[in-house]
Amino acid sequence: VAQFTDIARNPIDAIAKGVRKTNGIIVSTYVTFLRLFQRSVPADQLRGPVGITHIGSRVASQGFIYLIFFLGLISANLAVINFLPLPIVDGGLFVFLLIEAITKKPVSIAIQNIATIIGLALIGGIFLFVTFNDVMRLVS
Repeated sequence: VAQFTDIARNPIDAIAKGVRKTNGIIVSTYVTFLRLFQRSVPADQLRGPVGITHIGSRVASQGFIYLIFFLGLISANLAVINFLPLPIVDGGLFVFLLIEAITKKPVSIAIQNIATIIGLALIGGIFLFVTFNDVMRLVS
């Protein structure tokens, strides 16, 4: 396993390095979503709560610094997921606000409710899919 050390010269340099690293993780997450839709990354590579917990416990056994980095990675990924244009997350609310800004009237409650149910079903389906795959990986 290759390891490297990235040392900051001062606190400002540390913050800049952290921002660059986080930006890289966010961009990588968006690229992964794109590749999922292009089918160049198989969906069975996704991890849900069970898989994340399993990987997290393995990372934690390597040391506190690795765990902190892993938690930062999870936080950046959750930020990306939260801003997807699905009605059940903040990205969906942003889309409704954009529509309202363009049309000068809010999206009807009925449409918002339908979109929210569809978003909830989509998120629920993905959750079940990744959890099933996580459990199958653990038992095999």
